[in-house]
Amino acid sequence: MHRMWLITTLVGFVFTLAVAAEPLPRIVSLRSPSALLKIRVMVKAGSAMDPAGLEGLAYLTGRLLIDGGFGDPQNPVTKDRLAEITRPWGSGAFPEVRVSKETTTFSMTVPREVLDRYVREVLTPMFRQPLFAERELERVRAEALQELQSLRFEQIELVGLVAMDAVIHAGTSYAHPVIGTAQGLRQVTPEAVRRFYATYYRPDNVIVGVSSADPAVIRRLESVWQQPGSVQADPLPPRSIDPPPPPQGREVLIIALPSALSTGLHAGFPIPITRAHPDYWPLYVANVWFGTHRDSFSHLYQVIREERGYNYGDYSYIEHFEGRPFFLFPPTNTPRRYQYFSIWIRPVAHDYAVHIMKALTWELEHFIRTGLTEEQCELAKNKARVLHLNLAETIDRMLGYRLDDLFYGLDPGYLDAYLARIEAVTCEQVNAAIRKYLQARDLKYVVVTDEKVAPKLAEAIAQNGPAWGKRPEDYQIPVREEGGRKVYMVPADKLPTLQRDAAWAYYWLDIPRERIRIVPVAQLFETAGIPEQ
Repeated sequence: MHRMWLITTLVGFVFTLAVAAEPLPRIVSLRSPSALLKIRVMVKAGSAMDPAGLEGLAYLTGRLLIDGGFGDPQNPVTKDRLAEITRPWGSGAFPEVRVSKETTTFSMTVPREVLDRYVREVLTPMFRQPLFAERELERVRAEALQELQSLRFEQIELVGLVAMDAVIHAGTSYAHPVIGTAQGLRQVTPEAVRRFYATYYRPDNVIVGVSSADPAVIRRLESVWQQPGSVQADPLPPRSIDPPPPPQGREVLIIALPSALSTGLHAGFPIPITRAHPDYWPLYVANVWFGTHRDSFSHLYQVIREERGYNYGDYSYIEHFEGRPFFLFPPTNTPRRYQYFSIWIRPVAHDYAVHIMKALTWELEHFIRTGLTEEQCELAKNKARVLHLNLAETIDRMLGYRLDDLFYGLDPGYLDAYLARIEAVTCEQVNAAIRKYLQARDLKYVVVTDEKVAPKLAEAIAQNGPAWGKRPEDYQIPVREEGGRKVYMVPADKLPTLQRDAAWAYYWLDIPRERIRIVPVAQLFETAGIPEQ
């Protein structure tokens, strides 16, 4: 416990009063010989802590800590001035912020020799003396609303992924986008920002990571939170963070966009697994085989893209992967206590949408029913070992994982234990995890398509008739006329493809029309819930 001692004299007597200082943040260090220091500051608060009706408060608070000015109100460090201060130290010295569901993380890279000045001129006033200027709030709010508009109308892949999150976590504080909702963003006031900061940006709610074990570096970073804070505001009442509701049967949300050229498909359901669970690693190996993100190794990629050429890629996940369209490997510092399994089918031609929706469901059922062979398990484990090289590729990533380890309570840490955990997984454990945690009965689907296609798609899904995809001619299978009929000369190596196509086409989705909603994209993310049809 850090204490300060106050000496006072009263009527000739000397009293020594022990006053407990604010506890300091937890410091996580990583040894690195680099002359550049990687620094991350994780605040254990994110969009799940947004008060109802103020969705976007966590996002705006994180942005305004950097953009809203800090330090002396008469001579503030504005965003432009901050850029001038940090420019000589490289672009990484300008702080960046990532807000997620349960954390807000600030990242920066500074030369070791300027740490004292950086702490004095940037870190201390930014974290202890933020100004949250109203003019800057209006600017950042306008940018957030524009970004939300772009998400809805310009990013067909990302809007489906964010909507999948909302569908899985319907009715909970996880449900709204991290950036907030249109109405929530408009309601945020400077006082609300100050209250969020006062509630969650306490030193004891902060973890600091640094790529140095030098005690002098650690003491210098600790000194940031030894300075008195300048923001005085009443704390917000806590918001409960509830688990996702258990799904009951299949249901579909169709998001209707103007002038969408193709259809994106998503499916998922909650799972009671995080990195801290002993069954995480068997399920991880299973998922490496089934749907590794943006990698041709995986089964889904092979049968949908590689063999049939429907789209750019097809993947599955056992935990949330932030920013999937933009990253090859999962970014760090987006930890969650509630996770979900999901499948992401990148956009396909409208005519193939129902066929591929059936395909992803059939493939998931088949995966659960058959599991993996010993050979497939070994291939997946070998691939997992290769992935470790990418996950631990940089000091920045390794530092990020260290912070996430504290969130999940992992010791040894995720990367530290990764290879040993993979080595220890047996194929029996993999198949047991598949059977225990994966299912296709209660899938929630999100379909992103053109507004004119949406009603036809809803009817086709509900009617549940055969839905064919590509024709034999599309596979370059020779055809000839015999007695007025087409006869396909199917090579032996193409027969399994056509047989699987038929299995997909005739798969029984069994989703009645009343469990299919069509929502115009303009109505999405206006408020916290998904609108009814």
